[in-house]
Amino acid sequence: MPDETAPRAHDGATAAARRRPKSVVVFRSVLAGTMVLALGVVAAYRTTDGFTAFTYESARRLAATQSPRPLPADLALETEGGQRRALASWPEPLLVVDFVYTGCTTLCVSLGSLYAQLASALAPQIARHEVRLLTVSFDLDRDNAAALAAYRRRHAPFADGWDIARPADARELKRWLDAFGVVVVPDRFGGYVHNAAIAVVGPQRRLLALHDIDGVTAVVESVRASAAQYRGAAGVHSD
Repeated sequence: MPDETAPRAHDGATAAARRRPKSVVVFRSVLAGTMVLALGVVAAYRTTDGFTAFTYESARRLAATQSPRPLPADLALETEGGQRRALASWPEPLLVVDFVYTGCTTLCVSLGSLYAQLASALAPQIARHEVRLLTVSFDLDRDNAAALAAYRRRHAPFADGWDIARPADARELKRWLDAFGVVVVPDRFGGYVHNAAIAVVGPQRRLLALHDIDGVTAVVESVRASAAQYRGAAGVHSD
């Protein structure tokens, strides 16, 4: 029979584990946690533009400000008057662009009111043909010319310098949404959920900035500064 009083190998290992300082166990746990945290930090850094953007929307706006990029000049729209126009056809050096659907009762209502305010605040720049306001509808099924005209009447029937239009077809709509980074998702109630921002498009049709829809002052200041810069580059002086 085996001698039950003889020491066994695993008993020695157990005893050694008992004698191991608790600080070693704690250190290993902390090290493992630190490594996991470090990996998470690296992943976050890579996916958030170096920690400066934590959502798609903030990343989109940051990219527009830091690296203005050209938009496709042949992006085309059908205006409320039935005209077909390309993005490059507007003679004004600056465009202020937003995306809506006229049946919206939340964000798009705010945007319509905002554009009425912008038309008033930027009246001197509009009169000098330095800037044009442009609203683009993404609801191709319902926003025909009559619906676009009704949207104008509700918000700013006498506003100068404001065009309301829509892409001619689904392919062209996708190009517009992709170019501006707009995401549109149908909801359960016949409407849409979408990210909303005011885009400032400059000469050579570069996307210069994206602003919050509640930031009228920021949009006005951005457009005025860009218009002044354009006048200086062109050697034009305002009265």
